[in-house]
Amino acid sequence: MTLFRYLLREFIPPFFFSLALIIFLFILNLVFTMLGRIVGKGLPIWTVLEFFGLNLAWMIALAVPMAVLVAVLSAYGRLSADNEVTALRSSGVGPMQMIAPAIMFGVIMSLGLAYFNNYMLPDLNFRSRQLQTDIRRLKPAMVLEPGVFLSDIPGHVLYARQVNGETNEISDVMVYQDDDPRFGSTVIAADGKLKYEEWFEGFEFSLHDGEILRSDRARPGEYHRIQFDNAIFRIHAPDMSLRRTATQWRGDREMNVSQLLDKIENYEKIDAAKNSKNISRLLVEIHKKFSIPAACLIFAALGGLLGQMVRRSGIGVSAGYSMAFFLIYWVFLIAGEDLADRGTVGPGTAMWAPNVLFSLVVIFLWLRQRKSGFRLFGK
Repeated sequence: MTLFRYLLREFIPPFFFSLALIIFLFILNLVFTMLGRIVGKGLPIWTVLEFFGLNLAWMIALAVPMAVLVAVLSAYGRLSADNEVTALRSSGVGPMQMIAPAIMFGVIMSLGLAYFNNYMLPDLNFRSRQLQTDIRRLKPAMVLEPGVFLSDIPGHVLYARQVNGETNEISDVMVYQDDDPRFGSTVIAADGKLKYEEWFEGFEFSLHDGEILRSDRARPGEYHRIQFDNAIFRIHAPDMSLRRTATQWRGDREMNVSQLLDKIENYEKIDAAKNSKNISRLLVEIHKKFSIPAACLIFAALGGLLGQMVRRSGIGVSAGYSMAFFLIYWVFLIAGEDLADRGTVGPGTAMWAPNVLFSLVVIFLWLRQRKSGFRLFGK
Protein backbone atom coordinates (compact mmCIF):
# COMPACT_ATOMS: atom_id res chain seq x y z
CA MET A 1 0.00 0.00 0.00
CA THR A 2 2.94 2.33 0.70
CA LEU A 3 4.31 1.69 -2.82
CA PHE A 4 0.83 2.24 -4.23
CA ARG A 5 0.45 5.67 -2.61
CA TYR A 6 4.04 6.61 -3.45
CA LEU A 7 3.62 5.90 -7.16
CA LEU A 8 0.23 7.60 -7.33
CA ARG A 9 1.80 10.77 -5.93
CA GLU A 10 4.49 10.50 -8.59
CA PHE A 11 1.85 10.67 -11.34
CA ILE A 12 0.15 13.89 -10.26
CA PRO A 13 2.78 16.62 -11.00
CA PRO A 14 3.75 15.40 -14.50
CA PHE A 15 0.10 14.78 -15.35
CA PHE A 16 -1.01 18.34 -14.64
CA PHE A 17 2.16 19.81 -16.15
CA SER A 18 1.77 17.89 -19.41
CA LEU A 19 -1.98 18.52 -19.49
CA ALA A 20 -1.42 22.26 -19.15
CA LEU A 21 1.32 22.20 -21.79
CA ILE A 22 -0.78 20.26 -24.32
CA ILE A 23 -3.80 22.51 -23.78
CA PHE A 24 -1.55 25.57 -24.14
CA LEU A 25 -0.36 24.28 -27.53
CA PHE A 26 -3.97 23.68 -28.59
CA ILE A 27 -4.88 27.21 -27.52
CA LEU A 28 -1.98 28.68 -29.50
CA ASN A 29 -3.18 26.84 -32.59
CA LEU A 30 -6.73 28.08 -32.00
CA VAL A 31 -5.48 31.64 -31.56
CA PHE A 32 -3.62 31.57 -34.88
CA THR A 33 -6.58 29.91 -36.60
CA MET A 34 -9.51 31.88 -35.19
CA LEU A 35 -8.15 35.19 -33.91
CA GLY A 36 -8.34 36.78 -37.32
CA ARG A 37 -12.01 35.86 -37.55
CA ILE A 38 -12.97 37.58 -34.30
CA VAL A 39 -10.61 40.56 -34.29
CA GLY A 40 -12.36 43.64 -35.59
CA LYS A 41 -15.79 42.36 -34.55
CA GLY A 42 -16.00 44.76 -31.63
CA LEU A 43 -16.62 41.90 -29.20
CA PRO A 44 -16.44 42.46 -25.44
CA ILE A 45 -13.40 40.88 -23.81
CA TRP A 46 -15.67 38.55 -21.83
CA THR A 47 -17.16 37.19 -25.05
CA VAL A 48 -13.68 36.50 -26.43
CA LEU A 49 -12.72 34.74 -23.18
CA GLU A 50 -15.98 32.75 -23.32
CA PHE A 51 -15.14 31.66 -26.86
CA PHE A 52 -11.74 30.28 -25.85
CA GLY A 53 -13.12 28.88 -22.59
CA LEU A 54 -15.79 26.83 -24.37
CA ASN A 55 -13.19 25.45 -26.75
CA LEU A 56 -11.22 24.11 -23.79
CA ALA A 57 -13.74 21.24 -23.65
CA TRP A 58 -12.57 19.39 -26.75
CA MET A 59 -8.96 20.20 -25.88
CA ILE A 60 -9.33 18.45 -22.52
CA ALA A 61 -10.95 15.43 -24.16
CA LEU A 62 -7.94 15.03 -26.45
CA ALA A 63 -5.23 16.05 -24.00
CA VAL A 64 -6.09 13.80 -21.04
CA PRO A 65 -5.06 10.43 -22.62
CA MET A 66 -1.74 11.85 -23.75
CA ALA A 67 -1.15 13.49 -20.36
CA VAL A 68 -1.80 10.12 -18.68
CA LEU A 69 0.86 8.49 -20.84
CA VAL A 70 3.36 11.28 -20.13
CA ALA A 71 2.68 11.18 -16.38
CA VAL A 72 3.01 7.40 -15.96
CA LEU A 73 5.99 7.12 -18.28
CA SER A 74 7.73 10.00 -16.50
CA ALA A 75 7.09 8.56 -13.02
CA TYR A 76 8.29 5.04 -13.84
CA GLY A 77 11.15 6.42 -15.93
CA ARG A 78 12.46 8.34 -12.93
CA LEU A 79 12.26 5.22 -10.76
CA SER A 80 14.13 3.24 -13.40
CA ALA A 81 16.82 5.90 -13.90
CA ASP A 82 17.42 6.05 -10.13
CA ASN A 83 17.61 2.23 -9.98
CA GLU A 84 14.58 2.18 -7.69
CA VAL A 85 12.88 -0.36 -9.97
CA THR A 86 15.81 -2.75 -9.46
CA ALA A 87 15.76 -2.17 -5.70
CA LEU A 88 12.03 -2.80 -5.49
CA ARG A 89 12.32 -5.94 -7.57
CA SER A 90 15.15 -7.19 -5.34
CA SER A 91 13.01 -6.60 -2.24
CA GLY A 92 10.34 -8.94 -3.59
CA VAL A 93 7.97 -6.55 -5.35
CA GLY A 94 6.45 -8.44 -8.28
CA PRO A 95 5.63 -7.13 -11.77
CA MET A 96 1.90 -6.90 -11.03
CA GLN A 97 2.55 -4.91 -7.86
CA MET A 98 4.75 -2.53 -9.84
CA ILE A 99 2.20 -1.93 -12.58
CA ALA A 100 -0.94 -1.88 -10.35
CA PRO A 101 -0.72 1.86 -9.44
CA ALA A 102 -0.54 2.77 -13.13
CA ILE A 103 -3.56 0.57 -13.89
CA MET A 104 -5.55 2.14 -11.06
CA PHE A 105 -4.58 5.64 -12.22
CA GLY A 106 -5.68 4.73 -15.75
CA VAL A 107 -9.01 3.37 -14.51
CA ILE A 108 -9.73 6.57 -12.56
CA MET A 109 -8.87 8.80 -15.52
CA SER A 110 -10.87 6.60 -17.94
CA LEU A 111 -14.01 6.79 -15.81
CA GLY A 112 -13.63 10.53 -15.29
CA LEU A 113 -13.09 11.24 -18.98
CA ALA A 114 -16.00 8.98 -20.00
CA TYR A 115 -18.29 10.98 -17.70
CA PHE A 116 -16.92 14.24 -19.10
CA ASN A 117 -17.33 13.11 -22.73
CA ASN A 118 -20.94 12.04 -22.24
CA TYR A 119 -22.40 14.59 -19.86
CA MET A 120 -20.32 17.76 -20.16
CA LEU A 121 -18.56 17.84 -23.54
CA PRO A 122 -21.77 17.76 -25.67
CA ASP A 123 -23.28 20.79 -23.92
CA LEU A 124 -20.04 22.74 -24.12
CA ASN A 125 -19.68 21.89 -27.82
CA PHE A 126 -23.29 23.01 -28.33
CA ARG A 127 -22.68 26.36 -26.66
CA SER A 128 -19.40 26.82 -28.53
CA ARG A 129 -21.05 26.21 -31.89
CA GLN A 130 -23.85 28.65 -31.09
CA LEU A 131 -21.38 31.35 -30.10
CA GLN A 132 -19.28 30.81 -33.24
CA THR A 133 -22.41 31.07 -35.38
CA ASP A 134 -23.38 34.34 -33.71
CA ILE A 135 -19.87 35.72 -34.18
CA ARG A 136 -19.79 34.75 -37.86
CA ARG A 137 -23.12 36.49 -38.41
CA LEU A 138 -21.82 39.62 -36.73
CA LYS A 139 -20.54 42.16 -39.25
CA PRO A 140 -17.13 43.75 -38.69
CA ALA A 141 -17.20 46.39 -35.99
CA MET A 142 -17.11 49.84 -37.37
CA VAL A 143 -13.59 51.19 -37.30
CA LEU A 144 -13.59 54.73 -38.63
CA GLU A 145 -10.12 55.47 -39.95
CA PRO A 146 -8.95 59.00 -40.71
CA GLY A 147 -9.41 59.96 -44.34
CA VAL A 148 -11.09 56.67 -45.29
CA PHE A 149 -14.68 56.32 -46.50
CA LEU A 150 -16.49 53.64 -44.50
CA SER A 151 -19.48 51.83 -46.04
CA ASP A 152 -19.95 48.92 -43.59
CA ILE A 153 -23.41 50.17 -42.59
CA PRO A 154 -25.95 49.57 -45.39
CA GLY A 155 -27.30 52.79 -46.84
CA HIS A 156 -24.64 54.97 -45.21
CA VAL A 157 -21.18 56.23 -46.01
CA LEU A 158 -19.11 57.78 -43.20
CA TYR A 159 -16.01 59.92 -43.45
CA ALA A 160 -13.82 61.90 -41.02
CA ARG A 161 -10.54 63.58 -41.86
CA GLN A 162 -9.26 63.18 -38.28
CA VAL A 163 -10.20 60.54 -35.69
CA ASN A 164 -9.10 60.37 -32.06
CA GLY A 165 -9.50 56.74 -30.96
CA GLU A 166 -9.13 57.55 -27.27
CA THR A 167 -11.64 60.40 -26.97
CA ASN A 168 -13.88 59.41 -29.95
CA GLU A 169 -13.51 62.95 -31.26
CA ILE A 170 -13.80 63.44 -35.03
CA SER A 171 -13.34 66.43 -37.30
CA ASP A 172 -14.28 67.37 -40.87
CA VAL A 173 -17.14 64.90 -40.77
CA MET A 174 -19.41 63.74 -43.59
CA VAL A 175 -22.32 61.31 -43.24
CA TYR A 176 -24.11 60.34 -46.45
CA GLN A 177 -27.51 58.64 -46.04
CA ASP A 178 -29.02 56.70 -48.92
CA ASP A 179 -31.45 54.40 -47.10
CA ASP A 180 -34.56 56.33 -48.17
CA PRO A 181 -35.84 55.40 -51.66
CA ARG A 182 -36.90 59.00 -52.38
CA PHE A 183 -34.69 61.31 -50.36
CA GLY A 184 -30.93 61.39 -50.03
CA SER A 185 -29.15 63.51 -47.45
CA THR A 186 -25.63 64.50 -46.59
CA VAL A 187 -24.57 65.76 -43.17
CA ILE A 188 -21.39 67.85 -43.00
CA ALA A 189 -19.89 69.10 -39.72
CA ALA A 190 -16.69 70.69 -38.50
CA ASP A 191 -16.25 68.33 -35.56
CA GLY A 192 -18.03 66.11 -33.06
CA LYS A 193 -17.98 62.78 -31.26
CA LEU A 194 -18.89 59.27 -32.32
CA LYS A 195 -19.88 56.39 -30.03
CA TYR A 196 -21.75 53.10 -30.20
CA GLU A 197 -24.84 52.81 -27.99
CA GLU A 198 -25.71 49.24 -26.96
CA TRP A 199 -29.25 50.14 -25.89
CA PHE A 200 -29.97 51.64 -29.28
CA GLU A 201 -27.92 49.11 -31.23
CA GLY A 202 -26.47 51.84 -33.35
CA PHE A 203 -24.09 54.79 -33.63
CA GLU A 204 -24.63 58.23 -32.18
CA PHE A 205 -23.03 61.31 -33.75
CA SER A 206 -22.82 64.47 -31.64
CA LEU A 207 -21.89 67.04 -34.30
CA HIS A 208 -21.12 70.77 -34.12
CA ASP A 209 -21.14 73.62 -36.63
CA GLY A 210 -22.56 71.82 -39.62
CA GLU A 211 -25.30 71.59 -42.20
CA ILE A 212 -27.69 69.07 -43.72
CA LEU A 213 -28.14 68.89 -47.48
CA ARG A 214 -31.27 66.98 -48.50
CA SER A 215 -32.23 66.19 -52.09
CA ASP A 216 -35.46 64.89 -53.62
CA ARG A 217 -34.87 62.32 -56.35
CA ALA A 218 -38.24 63.15 -57.86
CA ARG A 219 -36.98 66.71 -58.43
CA PRO A 220 -33.38 66.60 -59.64
CA GLY A 221 -31.38 69.73 -59.00
CA GLU A 222 -33.43 70.79 -55.98
CA TYR A 223 -32.25 70.35 -52.41
CA HIS A 224 -32.88 71.69 -48.92
CA ARG A 225 -30.14 73.14 -46.74
CA ILE A 226 -30.36 73.25 -42.95
CA GLN A 227 -27.59 74.70 -40.79
CA PHE A 228 -27.05 73.73 -37.15
CA ASP A 229 -24.74 74.59 -34.27
CA ASN A 230 -25.23 71.34 -32.36
CA ALA A 231 -27.08 68.23 -33.45
CA ILE A 232 -27.32 64.56 -32.58
CA PHE A 233 -27.76 61.93 -35.28
CA ARG A 234 -28.32 58.22 -34.73
CA ILE A 235 -27.80 55.38 -37.20
CA HIS A 236 -29.43 52.06 -36.36
CA ALA A 237 -26.99 49.19 -37.00
CA PRO A 238 -28.24 46.05 -35.21
CA ASP A 239 -25.76 43.77 -36.98
CA MET A 240 -22.95 45.61 -35.26
CA SER A 241 -23.87 44.08 -31.88
CA LEU A 242 -23.63 40.45 -30.87
CA ARG A 243 -27.01 38.76 -30.66
CA ARG A 244 -27.28 35.40 -28.94
CA THR A 245 -29.54 33.01 -30.82
CA ALA A 246 -31.59 30.32 -29.14
CA THR A 247 -31.88 27.00 -30.94
CA GLN A 248 -32.49 23.45 -29.81
CA TRP A 249 -30.90 21.75 -32.81
CA ARG A 250 -27.75 19.81 -31.94
CA GLY A 251 -25.02 18.30 -34.08
CA ASP A 252 -23.57 14.81 -33.64
CA ARG A 253 -20.88 15.96 -31.22
CA GLU A 254 -23.36 18.02 -29.22
CA MET A 255 -25.46 15.07 -28.01
CA ASN A 256 -24.99 12.56 -25.21
CA VAL A 257 -25.46 8.83 -25.65
CA SER A 258 -29.16 8.93 -24.82
CA GLN A 259 -29.83 11.66 -27.38
CA LEU A 260 -27.76 9.85 -30.02
CA LEU A 261 -29.69 6.62 -29.45
CA ASP A 262 -32.99 8.49 -29.77
CA LYS A 263 -31.88 9.97 -33.07
CA ILE A 264 -30.76 6.56 -34.32
CA GLU A 265 -34.17 5.14 -33.39
CA ASN A 266 -35.88 7.90 -35.37
CA TYR A 267 -33.72 7.14 -38.42
CA GLU A 268 -34.56 3.44 -38.14
CA LYS A 269 -38.28 4.19 -37.95
CA ILE A 270 -38.11 6.30 -41.10
CA ASP A 271 -35.91 3.98 -43.20
CA ALA A 272 -32.92 2.17 -41.72
CA ALA A 273 -31.44 1.22 -45.10
CA LYS A 274 -31.75 4.70 -46.55
CA ASN A 275 -30.29 6.30 -43.43
CA SER A 276 -27.53 3.73 -42.90
CA LYS A 277 -24.74 6.29 -43.27
CA ASN A 278 -26.39 8.68 -40.82
CA ILE A 279 -26.85 5.84 -38.34
CA SER A 280 -23.22 4.78 -38.78
CA ARG A 281 -22.06 8.35 -38.17
CA LEU A 282 -24.04 8.54 -34.93
CA LEU A 283 -22.74 5.16 -33.77
CA VAL A 284 -19.21 6.44 -34.35
CA GLU A 285 -19.86 9.26 -31.88
CA ILE A 286 -21.24 6.83 -29.30
CA HIS A 287 -18.21 4.54 -29.53
CA LYS A 288 -15.82 7.49 -29.52
CA LYS A 289 -17.20 8.72 -26.19
CA PHE A 290 -15.85 5.55 -24.58
CA SER A 291 -12.97 4.43 -26.81
CA ILE A 292 -10.92 7.58 -26.15
CA PRO A 293 -11.38 7.36 -22.35
CA ALA A 294 -10.46 3.66 -22.53
CA ALA A 295 -7.19 4.76 -24.12
CA CYS A 296 -6.28 6.31 -20.75
CA LEU A 297 -6.14 2.83 -19.21
CA ILE A 298 -4.17 1.39 -22.12
CA PHE A 299 -1.72 4.31 -22.14
CA ALA A 300 -1.28 4.01 -18.37
CA ALA A 301 -0.30 0.35 -18.74
CA LEU A 302 1.92 1.18 -21.70
CA GLY A 303 3.64 4.00 -19.81
CA GLY A 304 4.16 1.81 -16.76
CA LEU A 305 5.86 -0.93 -18.79
CA LEU A 306 7.96 1.44 -20.91
CA GLY A 307 8.97 3.47 -17.88
CA GLN A 308 10.46 0.40 -16.19
CA MET A 309 12.46 -0.42 -19.30
CA VAL A 310 14.20 2.88 -20.02
CA ARG A 311 17.19 4.34 -18.20
CA ARG A 312 16.62 7.96 -19.10
CA SER A 313 14.04 10.04 -17.26
CA GLY A 314 12.56 13.52 -17.47
CA ILE A 315 9.47 15.13 -18.85
CA GLY A 316 11.14 15.72 -22.23
CA VAL A 317 11.95 12.05 -22.79
CA SER A 318 8.48 11.02 -21.65
CA ALA A 319 6.83 13.61 -23.89
CA GLY A 320 8.85 12.40 -26.88
CA TYR A 321 7.76 8.78 -26.47
CA SER A 322 4.20 9.86 -25.71
CA MET A 323 3.95 12.10 -28.76
CA ALA A 324 5.07 9.30 -31.05
CA PHE A 325 2.58 6.79 -29.65
CA PHE A 326 -0.26 9.28 -29.52
CA LEU A 327 0.26 10.38 -33.13
CA ILE A 328 0.02 6.76 -34.23
CA TYR A 329 -3.11 6.31 -32.14
CA TRP A 330 -4.70 9.46 -33.52
CA VAL A 331 -3.92 8.61 -37.16
CA PHE A 332 -5.66 5.24 -36.71
CA LEU A 333 -8.62 6.90 -34.96
CA ILE A 334 -9.14 9.57 -37.63
CA ALA A 335 -8.72 7.07 -40.46
CA GLY A 336 -11.16 4.70 -38.77
CA GLU A 337 -13.73 7.46 -38.32
CA ASP A 338 -13.47 8.40 -41.98
CA LEU A 339 -13.90 4.77 -43.08
CA ALA A 340 -16.86 4.30 -40.73
CA ASP A 341 -18.56 7.45 -42.03
CA ARG A 342 -18.23 6.05 -45.55
CA GLY A 343 -19.64 2.72 -44.45
CA THR A 344 -16.45 0.81 -45.31
CA VAL A 345 -16.01 -0.60 -41.79
CA GLY A 346 -18.30 -0.86 -38.78
CA PRO A 347 -18.38 2.01 -36.27
CA GLY A 348 -17.30 -0.23 -33.38
CA THR A 349 -14.39 -1.69 -35.32
CA ALA A 350 -13.25 1.74 -36.47
CA MET A 351 -13.29 3.37 -33.04
CA TRP A 352 -11.86 0.47 -31.02
CA ALA A 353 -9.19 -0.69 -33.49
CA PRO A 354 -6.51 1.73 -32.14
CA ASN A 355 -7.19 0.51 -28.59
CA VAL A 356 -6.88 -3.11 -29.71
CA LEU A 357 -3.60 -2.29 -31.50
CA PHE A 358 -2.07 -0.66 -28.43
CA SER A 359 -3.41 -3.39 -26.18
CA LEU A 360 -1.40 -5.84 -28.28
CA VAL A 361 1.66 -3.61 -27.79
CA VAL A 362 1.06 -3.69 -24.02
CA ILE A 363 0.77 -7.48 -24.05
CA PHE A 364 3.96 -7.77 -26.09
CA LEU A 365 5.89 -5.53 -23.68
CA TRP A 366 4.51 -7.42 -20.70
CA LEU A 367 5.61 -10.79 -22.12
CA ARG A 368 8.97 -9.34 -23.15
CA GLN A 369 9.48 -7.94 -19.66
CA ARG A 370 8.65 -11.23 -17.99
CA LYS A 371 11.02 -13.06 -20.30
CA SER A 372 14.09 -10.82 -20.42
CA GLY A 373 13.87 -8.41 -17.50
CA PHE A 374 13.14 -4.72 -17.39
CA ARG A 375 15.64 -3.25 -19.86
CA LEU A 376 14.54 -2.87 -23.46
CA PHE A 377 16.10 0.56 -24.07
CA GLY A 378 19.38 1.97 -22.90
CA LYS A 379 22.49 0.25 -21.64
